[in-house]
Parts: sequence; structure tokens; C-alpha cells
Amino acid sequence: MNFLLFTAGALLLYTYVGYFLVVALLACFIRRRHHSDDKHTPAVSLVISLHNEEKLIGQRIDNFEALDYPSGRCELLLGDDCSTDRTREIVRQRCAGNLRIRFFPFDTHQGKTAVINTLVPQANGTIIAFTDANTFYAPDSLRKMVRHFADPQIGSVSGRLILKSATGVNTDDGYWKYETLLKRLEGQLGIVLGANGGIYSLRKELFRPLKSDVIQIDDFIWPVSVYERGYRGVYEPAAIANEEASPDVEAEFRRKVRIGTGDYRALVECWRLLLPWQGWIAFAFWSHKVVRWLAPFLLLLLLFSNALLRDCSFYRELFELQLAFYALAGLGAFFSKQKYLLAKLLRVPYYFVGSNVALLIGCYKCVTGRQQATWTQKAHRS
Repeated sequence: MNFLLFTAGALLLYTYVGYFLVVALLACFIRRRHHSDDKHTPAVSLVISLHNEEKLIGQRIDNFEALDYPSGRCELLLGDDCSTDRTREIVRQRCAGNLRIRFFPFDTHQGKTAVINTLVPQANGTIIAFTDANTFYAPDSLRKMVRHFADPQIGSVSGRLILKSATGVNTDDGYWKYETLLKRLEGQLGIVLGANGGIYSLRKELFRPLKSDVIQIDDFIWPVSVYERGYRGVYEPAAIANEEASPDVEAEFRRKVRIGTGDYRALVECWRLLLPWQGWIAFAFWSHKVVRWLAPFLLLLLLFSNALLRDCSFYRELFELQLAFYALAGLGAFFSKQKYLLAKLLRVPYYFVGSNVALLIGCYKCVTGRQQATWTQKAHRS
């Protein structure tokens, strides 16, 4: 029982703290170089899957038209997944005034993955830029991403996503900032473990369709799959997009459950990258992703093994500390909508525990096949 307790604790400490320190240290001495060219402007196709986006699609098209990129080398492909609002009407009106916008209506509700699988083969660009209706690129973001494709060994490029509230205020929390910094450090080592779903790009030749029930992880599978084919990924923090954060805690939790479902499916789709001879990418995949996805089970193992080892003061105090942490998480849920300092501090354990509960539910849905491929009108960041 001691072994189980200390193994679970060590793995949790490693995936959340130790791996970050290792990568930060390595990044001080290692920086993978590649060629980039600011004048490199290949033909690019932006693709977006839509469902009931009447409130945002007009602004998103405005954002596309405002990009600082040669107009003759950039197009927008919009696939409407059986919307029931005015989305189609708005898109058709905008298509009439801009030949660079191409519209693909779907008469049956299929889900984002199926829509993207259909759009990409229709694209004229050699580079596919994936984005969402509620994600807005900075004018120069496309240029900053595609300049890296001047190097023939670069297969995918991810930009940086900044979360904002409905009022436009940056809402990046501590965990999001931590993940963004970790992406930057991994990028210096030539490692890109997935991308920010609203802003990433891929060589069209490297695109492979996914099964329609593979959801919420296209931004993980497509960017990492380039490593299997001898290419590399790049994280470009200067390529910025803004996205509205989830409107409430409940919407964010539902989003994390969907992502958690996809995370476990990613193990099936990308298992080859876990093999030791994959080098740095395998090391990062195990450390940053796989152990993190196992965290809910490690936390349960830590708690229950500790509960059986309360025969001395050290174990009793450790168990009480765990219970206190979960109690603080419960208080964080109660005060989640408050803005004062104590509420912000309590959101840390609440966010941590909530994320792992969402992963646990996601695992159950993945194993039982209960996650639907289609979706209803989404809350932002869905």
C-alpha cells in the first residue's frame, strides 16, 4: 500500500510540476532551429464548421476579410452543419459579395469532424488553417504562422489563443497561462503536443480524415500526426487569436467533459507516438498528456491508499490534508462567481478538482461510447 501511495503521489507531482521544470531546464540549453521566411505566402484555405452561428458568423467573415494576407492566396471555406437559425442566409449574402468565400451546406447533422473531413479535400490552398466561428485572428496572425512552412520539414504550426470575457477583458487564468508557457518551452525543443483549436495550420498533403465519432481532439491528432510522417510542428506565440471564454462554470465543465472524452480516444489514435524510439515526442506525450489524463485515477488511488494507512501520525496528517484540499475545492464551487481575492484563491483547488472530475466522466463516455459526434448550439469555447 505504501508503494501505491508514493507512486501515485510521485506521478502527480511529476506531471504537474516536475515535467515543467525538466522542460524549462532543457530549453535553456536546447533550441531546435528551422528556416522561416516572412515573404513566404503559400495559398491558404481557412476552414470552419458551423452550427447555429448567426450571432458571430458575420463578424468572423469580417475578421477573415481584414487579414493582412494577399487576397488572391487566401480563401474561406464554411461548412454549415444543418443550422436551424439564420446562419445560412447570412453566409449566402456574404458569399455573393466575396468570391473568396465558399459555402458548403449539409442537410444532415453530422458533427464538426465529418464537416471538416468534407471541406479539406475541396480546399485550393496547400496550407489548411483550422479555426472556429468564435475565434478572431489578429491581422498578421496568418502570415506569422505560414512563414514557418518555408521549411519543408515543418508540417504543422499552432498559434496562441487568448481568452477574453464578453466585455473583452483577458480572462486567462493561472492554469491557462501555465499551459501556454509550457507550450512555448516545448516548442523550443521542437515539440508540439496538439494545438489551440481556434488557430492552427497544417500542410494539406498531411491531412488524413478522422472517423466522425473522433471529436474534440482534431486539434491534437492532426498536429501530432505529422511527427509519424517525419515532419515537425511549431508553436508560434506571435500568431494570436482571441476567443470568448465559456460564459459560466457549467459551460466550461461541459466543455472539459467533451475534451476529456476525446483525450482518451487520442490514446487509441496516436499510440505509435508513445513508443520509445519516437524520442522527444514520446517523452513529452507520456509526461505532459498520458500521466495527466491518468490523474483522476491517481488522485483516487492516493486518497484510498492513504485512508488504509492511517496508523501513524504522518499518514493521518497527509490524509487530513487531502480532505482539506477537497473541502477547499467545494468552497471554491460555492464562491466560483465571486471576484474578491479569497474566491480567486479558492478557484485554484476547485478548477483542479473539477478538471479531473470532467476527465473521469470523459473516460466513462469514451469507454461506453456515450459522447455524441453532433452538437447543439454551443456555448463559447465548446
